[in-house]
Amino acid sequence: RSRRARDGLAHAADLGRDVRDVELRWVPRHAMASAEHIRNHVSDYTCQLVKRERIAGTLQSYQFAVAKVRCEQRKNDEVDRPMAVLMEFKKPASINGRLVLFVEGENDGMVLVRKGGRGALKNVELEFDPLGKAAKRESTHPISDMGLARLVERLIERIEDDIAHDPTGDNTEVAYYRKAKVQDRECTHIEVIHPRRADGIDFHRASLYVDDERQVPVRLVAYDWPKEEGGKPVLLEEYNYMNLKLNVGLSDDEVRKSTHFDEK
Repeated sequence: RSRRARDGLAHAADLGRDVRDVELRWVPRHAMASAEHIRNHVSDYTCQLVKRERIAGTLQSYQFAVAKVRCEQRKNDEVDRPMAVLMEFKKPASINGRLVLFVEGENDGMVLVRKGGRGALKNVELEFDPLGKAAKRESTHPISDMGLARLVERLIERIEDDIAHDPTGDNTEVAYYRKAKVQDRECTHIEVIHPRRADGIDFHRASLYVDDERQVPVRLVAYDWPKEEGGKPVLLEEYNYMNLKLNVGLSDDEVRKSTHFDEK
């Protein structure tokens, strides 16, 4: 067992947590179970999203938004109810009141945005391609990836890519922490570390927190390698799903243009 693993176990003992090394291949299996649970048991949810991202090399300020997400529902392999996301931003002041709406398959695939913030243009409404340059200047991930299942699937894709580029596991360390806490919710914390930079591996450290009772992710943090040896890892992205409420029964009126974008 590595020195890091021994140190981790000692630290865990102090905190009353159970930590053990696991193979990286275990993480996608665990994540797939969570994604399947979400697809089968979560129809919609609301939360306060607290996020921070590094865009074009610059770490942005924390953003706070109230999010309402309706998951895609299918019948007989056809979409019965499309995935929809409505976000109302509260902070920082420069985007307070901003509304962002995306309904899959509607509005020609565009994201509808009311600018918010200060000044006379706060009620101006715009349309953006969720995969276009303008959207990427605002967020590293498209709003179509907002769903909890998609968050887990994105993690699976990243880990599977890591396995392909480090098949021996020589540049991978995985730890599994039980009874971690996020906003007083008991979670399983899965941490993946790549000590050395390598082609095809795009992060140094990533942590996922999965709510044990609800079996859904509530926090994801990823770091780049330190700029200098012995330095602190560089934050790439952080997402926190606070005050999460599942299966609240969101109606069409709560996620469509007529309700939110026509009212000034």
